[in-house]
Amino acid sequence: MTQDKTPRLSLRAGVGLALFLVIGGVWLLIPRGWRLRRGFALACWRVLLRGFGLRVVVHGRPLPEAGTLFIANHISWSDIPVLGLVLESGFVAKGDIRGWPIIGTLTAAYGCLFVERERRGKAGDQAAALASHLEAERGLILFPEGTTGLGDTVLPFRSSLLALVPGVEDGSARVQPVTLRYRRADGSALSPQEQRAVAWIGDDELMPHAAALSRMGGLVAEVWFEEPVLGANRKVLAKACEEAVAARLRR
Repeated sequence: MTQDKTPRLSLRAGVGLALFLVIGGVWLLIPRGWRLRRGFALACWRVLLRGFGLRVVVHGRPLPEAGTLFIANHISWSDIPVLGLVLESGFVAKGDIRGWPIIGTLTAAYGCLFVERERRGKAGDQAAALASHLEAERGLILFPEGTTGLGDTVLPFRSSLLALVPGVEDGSARVQPVTLRYRRADGSALSPQEQRAVAWIGDDELMPHAAALSRMGGLVAEVWFEEPVLGANRKVLAKACEEAVAARLRR
């Protein structure tokens, strides 16, 4: 007899994921601009996070979201629902996510902006899209590491995407660093093995990772809104945000 090696979510996570998809389907039908739409988005994030045993704790206060660029470190796919719960801002995402089944549809409807980093000829159009979004009633969340890391330190913050954001080069952009950190349910630090289990990095496949995360017994996702930063150009700004996040993770 062969052993079934199919990754299995915990029952709680399975129920949470099913509810997330049901509520998300209803949310897609609600016209933009209706207040009810934000309520359904919050319900989606809550049931998904609770299903995976993730409790969100917020420190500090975010700037008014309209026109603000939030710069965060990136650890796992779970960063998206964590930040989606506490901010109404859209995300800057890689272009290939648009084609993902279900996720692509939901992220596009949520207001994510998809950026083709390799297509330099699209830079003007992408910059215009970012400007339009920031001029509306929502902010933007950007992960400048360009990938996910273990979460104990930060990878270098790449300034290339910041070049597309209006106001960055002349110092007029409103930017706030955000630190994400995962802890045990009692608030104590994760072991290196637990840190690696939370992080979604390298060649990790989504379902096996999600299944393992669902069986960890509960975690706290800390969101730290750091002091806003100013920079004379994109490189200075990226470095200032990186240092703010790195300093928080060392504490």
